[in-house]
Amino acid sequence: MNKKYLITIGVEIHLELNTKAKMFSDSPNLRGDSNRFFNLFDLAYLGTLPKINKSAVEKAIILAKALKMQISPILAFDRKNYFYPDLPKGFQISQQFHPIGKNGTINVDDSVVEIERIHLEEDTAKQIHKGDKTFLDYNRCGAPLIEIVTKPVLNSASQAAKYVDEIRKLALFLGISDAKLENGSLRADINISVRPKHQAKFNPKAEIKNINSISNIQKAAELEIQEQIESYEKGGKVVQLTKKFNDKLIKNQILRSKSDAIDYKYFPEPNLPYIELKENFVAKIQVPITPQEIEIMLKKEGVSAFYISQILNNFEYWTFLKSSNPENWNLSIKLFFSEIVPIINKLGSQNLAISFEFFGKLVQNHLLGKISNSEFRQIVKIKQESKNLDLNSILEKISKKKLSDQEIVQFLAVIAKQETVLIAKNRQKKEKLFKFFMGKLMEKTKGQLDPKKASEILKNWLDNF
Repeated sequence: MNKKYLITIGVEIHLELNTKAKMFSDSPNLRGDSNRFFNLFDLAYLGTLPKINKSAVEKAIILAKALKMQISPILAFDRKNYFYPDLPKGFQISQQFHPIGKNGTINVDDSVVEIERIHLEEDTAKQIHKGDKTFLDYNRCGAPLIEIVTKPVLNSASQAAKYVDEIRKLALFLGISDAKLENGSLRADINISVRPKHQAKFNPKAEIKNINSISNIQKAAELEIQEQIESYEKGGKVVQLTKKFNDKLIKNQILRSKSDAIDYKYFPEPNLPYIELKENFVAKIQVPITPQEIEIMLKKEGVSAFYISQILNNFEYWTFLKSSNPENWNLSIKLFFSEIVPIINKLGSQNLAISFEFFGKLVQNHLLGKISNSEFRQIVKIKQESKNLDLNSILEKISKKKLSDQEIVQFLAVIAKQETVLIAKNRQKKEKLFKFFMGKLMEKTKGQLDPKKASEILKNWLDNF
């Protein structure tokens, strides 16, 4: 049925910035116990004035640069006028006429999603509904937001969900937000319009607001697409509606129709003059490496697609690995996933005794051939159990258990006596014998040897065998 229709989706994301203070006041940008973090400006007391949070502006510019946007030469704000219990001033300070960034793009799988604009604004208070009562928490009131608006270029529910996930990852890796949908620091609204393929004109859209997970974005979009198609199939009309997704009922519920649409009567904010965003100020703002750049870099380093996917979906993995200063990304990542990730999965990252510095030094020793894979695992285990031991102490402890040259030769002699038939068949195949004896040595000694030294002893022993 979907093949007969064109699906058009636009997405609006509200991203809460992780600044220390709020967008236009000195109040801490924190949560915690209700109604602790606000001041007189946040509550709209007469005579209080806004002042712009420079850190929020810088973070918006970081995002604009990462999305390859045209950055506005002026910083200007406007009033968005409406009355609602969570908005004490009766207006929201936003950027209607001069958004800080315009015309950007982001890759989603094999397609390019065009982003129309990003703009700064302040958040509203949080509404808490209990029974027939609504409570307000002003901790969130005035928190800095970036609204990210796509052009209507997405054409499936899965693509819309993937787009939001790409923005979530980008915000995390740029360090501008914790981007947690479950906590409301990233909120997504989706606009959906369905029309027959032969029809050029867009049909009325439905907007579904404040969806709180990536999977729910896909579910809500699929439901709305199906509902609009079924309406056309039955000869009905789709009217412009605003809805919310009920994740308990798995249903989109109507909030208001077009006739209830709000006229926000935007006008420039009189208490905030225009500020020139000078080229040298914008140029000095550095953009951290993005997820897409990380993916390209790791592919060049020979890292598997599975590991890349795991890293891009776990920001703490990337932070740990990057901070360990790896010379060999492929080796570092393999050792990280084989030895460190199991500990994180079992105990949680907060209980990991291995710091990124310790891990980096450990990998360096492995690269230099000073420790084997089994010794690497042994050191990680000892460190996790004895947090106060440094690497040198652990290496010293392990070296005492290592076999001497004479003990290695004795082991080789024992193996040779046990494997006379195999040796006789492969006497001229030195490489095969080398691999066989090395494997047996590691097995019998349980890794208690220096692999570099053992290799040299084995080569000399085979030459004289």
